[in-house]
Amino acid sequence: MAEQSEQWKDGERAGQYARQRSLISKWVYARLAKQVLACLEPSLEAPTIVDLGCGPGFLGIDLGRLRPQARIVGVDPSGEMLAIARVNAAAAGILSYEATQGRAEELPLASGSASLVISQSSFHEWEDPRRGLEEICRVLVPGGSLIVTDYNIAWLSNWKRKVLGRLHPLHMFRFGFEDVAAMARSVGLEQIEGRGRGMQYFLFASKPKRSVE
Repeated sequence: MAEQSEQWKDGERAGQYARQRSLISKWVYARLAKQVLACLEPSLEAPTIVDLGCGPGFLGIDLGRLRPQARIVGVDPSGEMLAIARVNAAAAGILSYEATQGRAEELPLASGSASLVISQSSFHEWEDPRRGLEEICRVLVPGGSLIVTDYNIAWLSNWKRKVLGRLHPLHMFRFGFEDVAAMARSVGLEQIEGRGRGMQYFLFASKPKRSVE
């Protein structure tokens, strides 16, 4: 995530990105939040949900709206983005929102402390994806869940690739569903399922209930 962190050191650019994302939050993040919560163990009264690569915080805010008793932790390498996320969460009245600086390869969370980790459109920015998945496995409770969703270059039309290429270098999107699934298995995650086609792939995995550590 180092390249992305450097990109958002410009506060005005970070603010512009946040404003752009706010325009689609109603359709993208609110719907995804419902999918995420459907993957949680129903018996959990106060789960800890980690939004990895949280950016302006819109997904975490929608998760907090739907599960007010949950602890929502937004993790991002950009201090500028985290500052925006804190303002957005406060404005939305999500008091349980925590914005913490960090990256996938070195998560600022205790082992066995997260019920669910979601990476929405940030996997392509990880410097070491396998190391990031190892870290996620570490911080998940036994039986905890991981959701990864990201742009699916192989299934995008040419004009969509051009639009995406204005935001990110396309060479960053080198992993598809099967690649991420294979890495997830290699670090000990199981029950891997989801969809690999469409504009974005969606992957679900879980940590064995009997810890592999």
